[in-house]
Amino acid sequence: MQKTFRKRIITQIGILTEDIQTAKTAWEKFLGLPSQQISQSDGYAQTHAVYRGEPLEGRIYQVCFNFENIELELIQPVGDVPSYWKECLEKNGPGIHHISFAVKNMDKCIDDCEELGIPSIQRGDFPGGRYAYLDASDSMNVVLELLEKEQEVLS
Repeated sequence: MQKTFRKRIITQIGILTEDIQTAKTAWEKFLGLPSQQISQSDGYAQTHAVYRGEPLEGRIYQVCFNFENIELELIQPVGDVPSYWKECLEKNGPGIHHISFAVKNMDKCIDDCEELGIPSIQRGDFPGGRYAYLDASDSMNVVLELLEKEQEVLS
């Protein structure tokens, strides 16, 4: 497993919120950053996202704050459609959702994690890459996200 994450680059921390506008305003005030734009994720036709083996129609509102070495992502699930975001928000409430690692060969990384008992729960595509959420909550008290970007593949 050490080879899978040998570069050990954490690229993002994701935080779930019930009200993205309120969370965005609080973070802007704390960080002293100018207003960021809230965006909404695409649907299944664009993302090919799968949640627990089924096509995912769930969407999120999101806004990111970029730092020199890491990105902070605020996430609010949209509507009542099942998704891992909604599941975690209902189970744990607002707070840290995931820690993201930059990887290459995502399928191998997922296989390595699943061998350790860390299952892939949700995965999909985004412009320029793809992601996967792995549920390490039982063993490590966190969700892991693997990010494979077309130009930033690491690991």
